[in-house]
Order: sequence, then structure tokens, then C-alpha cells
Amino acid sequence: MKHLMCAIACVLCALTGPIAPVAAEKQPIVAVRGPTILAFFKPVPQAKLDKNPDTNEALADFQLYATNVREPLRKAGIEFHELYVNSFRLQVGSRLIMFRPAKVDVGYYLVAPGKKPRVEYGVMTDADLLQLANKYFGIPVN
Repeated sequence: MKHLMCAIACVLCALTGPIAPVAAEKQPIVAVRGPTILAFFKPVPQAKLDKNPDTNEALADFQLYATNVREPLRKAGIEFHELYVNSFRLQVGSRLIMFRPAKVDVGYYLVAPGKKPRVEYGVMTDADLLQLANKYFGIPVN
């Protein structure tokens, strides 16, 4: 029986050719242990950035504001992650949550154990993001 199955598999491969594996996008898993912000921006190929000045400017602003908030958030005890993916997963306690942006491909996912997550879409300035963190987490951020 084992030889028959191997023979059938060989015939199928000969008829159809080898099957290429499907490459899946890696989805990072972020462990949420306390107040956390995940800043997300859909990956953009360099060719698109070269052709689309609006996307290029949005990405540059997103990166600048992320750089500016990283240290004040860290000092306030808020984790900050910058992700360039189509979707990501979060581990909150024993729960694994998958997030895929619904409206816009750029934004911020705020979460803390015991709180309902909040999603803000679009590029936020550093001042707006710090104000949002202060309001959502109830932690003063300077």
C-alpha cells in the first residue's frame, strides 16, 4: 500500500509539476504587558514612494512623529512599537488577537490589559499622539 501511494504521488507530480509553496506575510506578535501603542503603516515599495509624493510625505511624517514620541512614551511607562505590515497579532494575557486595518493603511492601535483597544487611523502629529495616550491610558505624558 505504501508503494502504491508513493507511485500515485510521483505520477501526480509528473503530470502537474512541482507545487510551489505559498509565501505568507510574517505577522509579528506583540506581547502586551502594560500600556502599549502600535503605530502601523502598510509596507510601501520604493517605486510607489518615488511616484507618489503624498505617500512619501505621509511616511516621512509618520516616521518623524514616531521618533519624537518614543522617548516620552517610554518615560511614562508606555511601550511603543512601529510596524510596517498589513496586519499584526497581539498577545494580551492568554488571548491572541489579530488586527488588520479596516479603513486606512496607517494608524495607531492602543491597548492595555483590562481595557478595550482603541484604533485611530491616519498619521497623527507627535503632540496629538501624546495627548491621545494621556487620555486613553490616564498617564501623564510630556
